[in-house]
Amino acid sequence: MKRALARLFFFLAIILPALFAAPKCQAQINTDRVMNIGRNALYFNDYVLAIQYFNQVIAVKPFLAEPYLFRAIAKMSLEDYQGANDDCSLALERNPFMVRAYYCRSFARLQLKEYDAAVADCEKGLEFDTENKNLMLNKAVAKIYNKDYSGARQDLNQLTGKFPNYLFGYMSRGQLCIEEGDTLGAIDDFSRAIAVDKYHAPAYAARAYVLLLKEDYPDAITDLNEALRLEPDNEGYYVNRGLARYYNKDYRGVFSDFDRVLQLNPQSTMTYYNRGLIRAEVGDNNRAIEDFDKVIKLEPDNDLAFYNRALLRQTTGDLRGAEADLSEIIRRYPQFIPAYYQRSEVRKNLGDAKGADKDYFDAWDLENKLKEDREAGRKFSARGDEKTRSQEDKDINKYNRVVVSESEAEQTARYANPIRGNVQNFNVEVSIEDMFSLSFYEEEKLIETRKAMNYEPYLEELSLAGARLNGARITHSERALKQSEIDEHFRSIDRYAQQIAQQPNHAAYYFARALDFAMVKDIDNAISDLDRALYLDKQFVLAYFMRAQLRFQQILFQQSQEEKLNDKHFGSDFVLVMQDLEKITEIAPGFIYAWYNRGNMRFMQKDYRSALEDYNRAIELNEDFAEAWYNRGVTRIYLGERNEGLRDLSRAGELGIYKAYNLIKRFSE
Repeated sequence: MKRALARLFFFLAIILPALFAAPKCQAQINTDRVMNIGRNALYFNDYVLAIQYFNQVIAVKPFLAEPYLFRAIAKMSLEDYQGANDDCSLALERNPFMVRAYYCRSFARLQLKEYDAAVADCEKGLEFDTENKNLMLNKAVAKIYNKDYSGARQDLNQLTGKFPNYLFGYMSRGQLCIEEGDTLGAIDDFSRAIAVDKYHAPAYAARAYVLLLKEDYPDAITDLNEALRLEPDNEGYYVNRGLARYYNKDYRGVFSDFDRVLQLNPQSTMTYYNRGLIRAEVGDNNRAIEDFDKVIKLEPDNDLAFYNRALLRQTTGDLRGAEADLSEIIRRYPQFIPAYYQRSEVRKNLGDAKGADKDYFDAWDLENKLKEDREAGRKFSARGDEKTRSQEDKDINKYNRVVVSESEAEQTARYANPIRGNVQNFNVEVSIEDMFSLSFYEEEKLIETRKAMNYEPYLEELSLAGARLNGARITHSERALKQSEIDEHFRSIDRYAQQIAQQPNHAAYYFARALDFAMVKDIDNAISDLDRALYLDKQFVLAYFMRAQLRFQQILFQQSQEEKLNDKHFGSDFVLVMQDLEKITEIAPGFIYAWYNRGNMRFMQKDYRSALEDYNRAIELNEDFAEAWYNRGVTRIYLGERNEGLRDLSRAGELGIYKAYNLIKRFSE
């Protein structure tokens, strides 16, 4: 579930508002500026780029603690836990009172399985901040991983006592109950988590996991339905619902769920494996073999898939294939008795009586030598007392058990550290689709549903004017840059500087350089170039569009530095953004993204009626504008126009925003 839980969890240091609330260092203005750009890049998930900026600050001012801390956070986001641990240590050498560094390092040490050291970091941090619930949580989680269940329970009881509405305290204690075999306690804690936040999908999924363990399949399905309603892209939830449906004899539902997982992640060996087992059970042997073929192609060392394929090949008459698979299993597991008996039968059918006898007597000798395994050997043809195994359990004796996706509760530490992604989207019940901006980079989509709309002529004009904008596109799902791309943008900035020196009144060059600055998150310089471009050309549509978006990004970043989000920047800064967007609607009323973005701005200001008018205009300009339909649907729901909102969401779903169906289901109940 890498990217979906991914893209849910695997998180690291401190919650973003706290991370970005660091005091500014009193240093040369250039160092402050580079530090600020680095933090901006970190906030917008450009971790490789952020590290480069922090490296520059460290090179000039190695005595500062903060650059090491922020570089650690960037490294942690890239799953470089050892590097993050080392940087936190360097930060603490320079400032031993930096609570956030203890917290960040404790998380890194959790990932490195240095549990005692993680506990020590949490305890040290708590000396300076006794009410820090994140440190208290990490301390308890480290003790769970270290199997100090008594200590963990004491910490978690203290945590939930002090913070009765702290969701992750209950999630962690629920996981502790699972570790201790207390399924009733686990269900109680996950239910408490749901009471705190009924929109937290992992709480439903965690409770469903416990219900699966208790073989309460109908209730597990109910919880997983809710989890998927809230997070329709989580493949682990589909896997577990598929298993619950399997034990509930709903085979149609099983295959529907597994097919959905493979749409989301065509590399999911767990799903191919489970589907192969269930296809074999219903007699679809050839397609079951195809599933095990895929498992083995993706994981050549998956012994359980080899053994299952061997059994199926024997059943379908592919005796040579079965013999090859069984020989591979015996080579890897020379004491796995069932494989010898199975190969003996295969060789007998192939006419190899000598080989068949040898395998049979080898198995007989092993049984005599391994009496303690005899009972297990006779149970291999049955399912046994347990019906499932974990993905990490590679015991060859469990070849016929389906694989259950890991308990969501086991990722509690990740839930508690949501610094990937924008803080403004954390724990939001219903949100609109993001703003559009001009970029060279876009997240890959499994299925492209959005059509390009009415901005290519503006790019063509810039190309004719000498700007190099190949590959530029308007997107609302910009991706982070690779190192080679970062380097190229810095080179491009230098090239445009030379051209601007030769032609200082060429607006296209300023715009193109501004776009390069924007890609490397140097927003101040980007806006400065856009100001110059607009001074030279007051009809420059894309320059207004870019400046509005960059000013909006500045607002988000400025808010992230506050102790908590507030409406402070919804005044003059928003006015500047709105002025740029309104200018576009005057000079280029057909530029659809200006209406859409302005609708988003008005929505964020809770001016829903005006937002509705802007989305109306965007849809009038292009009836296939899926994001505008989606946002208008959400806006109408906020206005209490539920039926009209549901119709808009239905249209958005038709146009490819399938999460719209999630909202339709939620607000239809």
